[in-house]
Amino acid sequence: MWHRVKDLWQYNRLALMAFGLVLCLAGFFGFKSVSQFLYWSDPAHQDQAVAGWMTPRYVAQSYRVPPQVIQNALDLAFDGPPRRISLDTLAAEQGLTMAAIQARVDTAVAAWRAQNPRPRQ
Repeated sequence: MWHRVKDLWQYNRLALMAFGLVLCLAGFFGFKSVSQFLYWSDPAHQDQAVAGWMTPRYVAQSYRVPPQVIQNALDLAFDGPPRRISLDTLAAEQGLTMAAIQARVDTAVAAWRAQNPRPRQ
């Protein structure tokens, strides 16, 4: 087998390097996809109570709603690139408590889920 690899390296070096790169990229993105799937499939990460370290996007992922639902609930602006801001920072900027943020999130999620019921499994 190694003589085949040796021949490929000698006569098709660029193709072998391209194949190696594609193999590495496929492995990286495959691992990333599987790890994300396993993380978000864990019931402990679904419908979590909000915490200061969370970002609005994390909250949207946890509650399985579109990010715009959480952005609207937290009065975040849509202009410009999305900000990676923690809920602690957001609460300080808006003068809110974490309980108030949790109440806003719960209300927005309940309204969205009432309009978009989940299909039965």
